[in-house]
Amino acid sequence: MVLLLIVVIAGLWYWWSYQKNLVDTKRKPFLWRSGFWLILALAIYLVVTGRMHWLGAGIAALVPILRTLFIWGTRAGPLLRLLGRFKSTPSQFRTRFLVVTLNFASGKIDGEIIAGDYSGKLLSELNSGELKELSQNYKTTDKESFILLQAYLMRSGSSNSQEYDQYKPEGNNDLSKDDAYQVLGLPPTATKDEVIKAHKRLMQRLHPDRGGSDYLAAKINAAKDQLLK
Repeated sequence: MVLLLIVVIAGLWYWWSYQKNLVDTKRKPFLWRSGFWLILALAIYLVVTGRMHWLGAGIAALVPILRTLFIWGTRAGPLLRLLGRFKSTPSQFRTRFLVVTLNFASGKIDGEIIAGDYSGKLLSELNSGELKELSQNYKTTDKESFILLQAYLMRSGSSNSQEYDQYKPEGNNDLSKDDAYQVLGLPPTATKDEVIKAHKRLMQRLHPDRGGSDYLAAKINAAKDQLLK
């Protein structure tokens, strides 16, 4: 018993000397770790001697761990919010016959046919012959749908035709606010600052000089103008 007491006193003396020599930034974490091991050792002792149920020891051991997780969660919060700002929300471009969605996070582009031939189907589900038929149909019935389809084909690598360049998109200034938010990939609660940032980000990715198209760039500019009125 005396030997155990000597060991405990020597351990406490060594612990005290060690923590006194630590700088302030390291002392606090060391004290918390020491407290954790002390609580755990005490809980194990009480369980072994039958003075505490094993479940109580587990709960006692979890208290410091939960505190550590809480501290790390608090520190990670600002980082997660910062990363959230860089999250890419899909942009949608809508015409009379098509809704094309461009997802920058995955790099995928696809479109849904919302009226006319093949209504309800995705563009990715159509073969080259069906896409060509659709293109010829839109070319005579709806100029903007034709342009959007060609932009989809160019972006997806299905075509390298520049034929649509001779067609100038019409009605961009008549975008509704809902459509404008969808083009920029923003919620209706977006602030003017968020609109400007989204416009800049999309123009960097879809500018004609960077593999985009005049049509998509015009849509993006029109969306910004609509929301900044």
